[in-house]
This record gives sequence, C-alpha cells and structure tokens, in this order.
Amino acid sequence: MPATDLTPRDAAGAQQAPLLTIIIKALNEEQHIEACLRSALAECEGLDAEVLLVDSLSRDRTVAIARQFGVRIVQFVSTDDRNCGAALQLGYQYARGRYLYVLDGDMTLEPGFIAQGLAYLEAHPGVAGVGGRLIDTAVRTVADKMRVQQYASLAPARDVTVLGGGGLYRGAAIEAVGYLANRWLAAFEEAELGARLRAAGWRLVRLALPAVRHSGHNETSLQMMLRLWRIGRIEASGVFLRAAFGHRWFKYAARTCWFVFAAPALYLAAGLLAGAAALAGAAFWPALGASVAAVWGVSLGMLFWRKKDLCGACIAILAWHMHSVGAARGFLRPARDPQIAIPACLLSDR
Repeated sequence: MPATDLTPRDAAGAQQAPLLTIIIKALNEEQHIEACLRSALAECEGLDAEVLLVDSLSRDRTVAIARQFGVRIVQFVSTDDRNCGAALQLGYQYARGRYLYVLDGDMTLEPGFIAQGLAYLEAHPGVAGVGGRLIDTAVRTVADKMRVQQYASLAPARDVTVLGGGGLYRGAAIEAVGYLANRWLAAFEEAELGARLRAAGWRLVRLALPAVRHSGHNETSLQMMLRLWRIGRIEASGVFLRAAFGHRWFKYAARTCWFVFAAPALYLAAGLLAGAAALAGAAFWPALGASVAAVWGVSLGMLFWRKKDLCGACIAILAWHMHSVGAARGFLRPARDPQIAIPACLLSDR
C-alpha cells in the first residue's frame, strides 16, 4: 500500500492518540528483533501504547518475525531513502503516541524504565526527553569503552546534550521544533535533535537507571572506522554541520563535532610554528616538516597517556583525519529540506 493512501501523523488527531509509541528501527536484525519486540511489548503492558517497527528493506527474516507479534510495521519504498535519520523520521510520520521512545533493533528495553521515564516527564514539563543507562553486552571499540565510563559516573539525574542510545521524548516538544530526525542524516540524528531542542529552550535529562541493553557490531575500532568510510557514513558530521549552518543551534552542532576540527587545527598550529621559525631565519619547509612531526608527536603522546593504549591513540589520530575529510565532503553537499515526506508502505497496521 503506498504511503499516499495512509493516514499521516498530521491527520492522527481525528483518532484517539495513544499515550506512547515505541519506534524501533531495524535493518537485517533477525538475530535480535524477537528479543527487542518482546521487551518493547512488555513495557507496553498496562499502558495505552503501540509498537511501530520501521524496517529499512531488510533482506532477512526481520519483517516475518515482527509480523508474528502483531505490531505496526512500516517499510521504506526505496533503498536510496534509508539511513538512520530517515528511519527515525519515517517512524515519526506514522507514530500516533503523545510520547515517543526511540529504540534500535539490536537493543532490548530494561523492565520498568518506560514507566519511570513517563513519570519523570510528567513531573518536569520543561524536559523534552529522558534517557537512562545503556548497558553494552560486549565492549569492543574505543567508543564502547568511553560509553561504559560515561554511564558509570551518572548522577541520579543529569542534564545532557544528546540522548544517544535511544530515549523517551515528549511529542509536544518534537512538534515544537518541527521534526524528529533529519531524514538526510546517516548518523548524528540524535545529536541534531538534541541541538534543536536545546536551542528552543528544552532540556534533556539522563537518569542513572538501566534503560536498554545493546549488542552492537562485532568489530574493532579500526574495522568500525573503515566500515563508516566505506558506506559513506563518515560524511554525516559534515551534513549535520551544513544543516545547522545559519541556525541558532549551529554552536551545539559545532561542539558535538569538535573532532572534525582536531586535525586541521593541529596542522594550522604546525604551520604557525613553521612560520615563526621562518621569521627567525630558519628555512620554511624543513621547519614545517619538523613542526608537523612535533605537533603530532605531542598529540600522540598525550593520547597514549590518556588512553594507556598506543594502538588506541594511533586509531584516534587516524579517526581525526578520516572524520575531517568526511566532514568536508558532507558539508559541501547542498542542504536539503529535512521535512520532505518519505515514501513508505505500511505493511501492518494492527
């Protein structure tokens, strides 16, 4: 059934809106989707709630398994449209709930978090969204390790800039800022949402409560970086910055994407050092080579001291370079309207 034959979110006011929609985005998640759906449905018990699976044209049994659970299923029409931001926004197009929970197909909800999150939002009208602790079932990459350290130091309730790893959002806050996720973002969709919400005066809060368990990819940090480069996802930071350019939330986007400026800033520092040496009488090109070596040597040493891992420090420097190049490519893309409706088929509307 084509999307144009369906009732869009804008027309949902004619129906009785449920309290909650859990939006699950999935691509080839047959190994995880059953556990994900069971956890979501368990959290919906006793609530006026719905579960909406957004399928990115999976080639495995993801949809077949989901059909067995009687949840709503919406699917992209074209593979050209699918990415992380588009999956969330497509879910938003068909979600009917007054609150929205964002969940990945390789995650499971921890019992009781939804109820506690709803209670917190009801008690704090200035909060747009609330998240909790993400529990990684396997810690493989540098990003995994950083996430574990971050969640280990959580206060009972802390204001944050982004609800990475999923979160519970107030529908009225999303409507106030226009859309849930930029459909052209292959990554940073939650960071972009956080930037828009904060610029509009809303707060985001992370609670020191278990929220989800996450399985993730079975890969090393280097394999992850190469995968992001291969599929073009490395360019998402540039697309994010381009979309934010000229808006009052650009400063939040720039802070989030600080790492894309790291390598250029260090090369600039090396250039300035070489220029100073040249003014003092040294030959410029040898001075430039020595300055570059010195700047990056110091950077490597500081990263090694911080991480206690030479391989991790080297990968961090490689990542800075890759992100800078990717961001430049993404920023040069023409900005596109994030709210253009996404063509889709509603496979199940129970």
